[in-house]
Amino acid sequence: MRAPPRLWADMGVEVTRLANGVTVATHEMPHLESVALGLWVGAGARSEAQSEHGISHLLEHMAFKGTRRRSARALAEEIEAVGGEMNAETSVDHTTYYLRLLKSDIELGVDVLADIVTDPLLEEEELEREQHVIIQEIGAAQDTPDDWVFEMFQESAFPGQAIGRSILGTPDSIRAHTAGDLRGFLNAHYCGPQTVLAAAGHVAHADLVRLAETHFAGLPGHAPPVSEPGAYK
Repeated sequence: MRAPPRLWADMGVEVTRLANGVTVATHEMPHLESVALGLWVGAGARSEAQSEHGISHLLEHMAFKGTRRRSARALAEEIEAVGGEMNAETSVDHTTYYLRLLKSDIELGVDVLADIVTDPLLEEEELEREQHVIIQEIGAAQDTPDDWVFEMFQESAFPGQAIGRSILGTPDSIRAHTAGDLRGFLNAHYCGPQTVLAAAGHVAHADLVRLAETHFAGLPGHAPPVSEPGAYK
């Protein structure tokens, strides 16, 4: 198989784009014994329709609740068993899933990242539990003035727009989302052109490209939906 062409390489940073649009970026630091590995998907709060308010953050939570190959417990235990750590975050314009691992465990890390974003179960029972967790998060944020002031600013600066709505959603919007809604958002937005797999540390670029071709080949290569532009008021 012909290797995908590198887009560019400079100062230890190399970037390659796969056939389905996934971008692979590395910064090799061979003096280290560890690697920081992350998957960035260009879908966040501003990608949501009004009826989808809070769905990108809810999907991030649900990604860790089990796949066809791994239970939620197995996902956590496989990473913890090798001394790694895993987390995620959702922002206005992207969602990130990331790990820190020893250099010898990067293949496990890529496999886990691919598993949670390409094959999550999204079971109704787990969804109900996670909806409750996020509703508690919303309440905690509203009780923290130095957090909530930023939500108020965003809403005031971009009223009536996706970019101005809270990343967390509202209790009503979170309760309204179904497993089918989550699957629809995943299929629309989690596609190759929206996805960057990046690593820094003891990692060879060619090795990460090979792993990405193996584990992310199933991501569709279609163009993502276009987010509405923000208009500062």
